[in-house]
Amino acid sequence: MKIKNKNTLLFFLLVLVVPILAFTGFRLYKANLAAPPFFGKNYTIDQTNGTHLQVPGFNFTNQDNKTVNDNFIKGKVWVVHFFFTSCPSICPKMIANLQLVQRAFGNDNHLRLLSLTVDPKYDTPKRLNLYAFSKGINTINWAFATGSKTDLYRFARKALFIDATDGDGGPNDFIHSDKLVLIDTHQHIRGYYDGTDESDVKQLIKDIKKIEN
Repeated sequence: MKIKNKNTLLFFLLVLVVPILAFTGFRLYKANLAAPPFFGKNYTIDQTNGTHLQVPGFNFTNQDNKTVNDNFIKGKVWVVHFFFTSCPSICPKMIANLQLVQRAFGNDNHLRLLSLTVDPKYDTPKRLNLYAFSKGINTINWAFATGSKTDLYRFARKALFIDATDGDGGPNDFIHSDKLVLIDTHQHIRGYYDGTDESDVKQLIKDIKKIEN
């Protein structure tokens, strides 16, 4: 009877414990070692050459009233998101968490951050400059940018896929996303992160380190 009980206990341990250990091991591997996957509706493998399609180029105006385009992020790992300076809810938290990212990499020239406004009528270059200054943000590798609402919203929906709603960038159109988008040096989307969740942002920092070389 004792042997039977031991065998039964061993069976239940194998059935319950082993899957838990395997799952935990997989989660740890994925979080700390595995390279982040590829994302995006049009990021399927090109059967001709076996490569991933790229995020299209952009052309906006930064906080210094200068053009910010593909040259800003060329050959860099970059993180992009959408916000607006008068936002009272999720944006301040997202900006604070992006400051954690910036501090984690110090003066690393391989990383770029890009904050695009969803309220270009209000967020002029001057206002973006004042906003960055008020937050104590170093804008050497972090650009705050504006442009036409149509172009900004098209980039959000068609290039980064951060909003699933339809819209034309018209007066009544509005995007309010908490997503930070990680893009590698080849312009491939490698991850979406909740910019209001510090644990998600810590994972973003880990993933940047995995793909920055």
